[in-house]
Amino acid sequence: MKNSTALSVVLLIALLVAAISGCNMGAEDAPFENSVVWIGTPPAESENIGKKIIQQVIPYAGTEYENITISTSQKNDKLRLHVSSISANTMHPDLYDFTYNYDNNDLIRVSYRLEAIPESVRSEAIGITMHNEQIRDVLSTGMRGSGTPSVKRILPETAEKFYEPKTLFSVTWKDSSLSALVDVDTGQVVEVWSGN
Repeated sequence: MKNSTALSVVLLIALLVAAISGCNMGAEDAPFENSVVWIGTPPAESENIGKKIIQQVIPYAGTEYENITISTSQKNDKLRLHVSSISANTMHPDLYDFTYNYDNNDLIRVSYRLEAIPESVRSEAIGITMHNEQIRDVLSTGMRGSGTPSVKRILPETAEKFYEPKTLFSVTWKDSSLSALVDVDTGQVVEVWSGN
């Protein structure tokens, strides 16, 4: 009787260890599986496409996306993918547009609008912009730039065209053509567009 009880205890412990290991393995896979949501019917190769999208969407440093929503449309032989990525500590999403070509298994990012930025960084970028003399001169005319500006993150490959390959921020007043490219690391405005 003692041997069967000991055997039962050993089997129970083995089952618990196996169950816990299975949960841990599942937890490692869960961020990918649970973070991507397809709107409508997922396209063919959706798992492969989802993995490729996960590799190309880039949250702001120190944040991560809680969920990624993908909607699709067909354009000629390419699949168009509209991606909205939400981060818990920001008010705005990051939006990406991709095309996917089934023939060569190629995912290409065609545009992005990245506003999932912590409020402290958003405020810092606006503050740096407001200390720029050219921006102050345009705003002081009272003709343009009223209201709160939008702040968008610019990826290094785009920033390199204007400055250097690093993350920058675009601060733009929606009711005007006033915009500044800001380097928060150095605390300077590196480019201004005023429409004048």
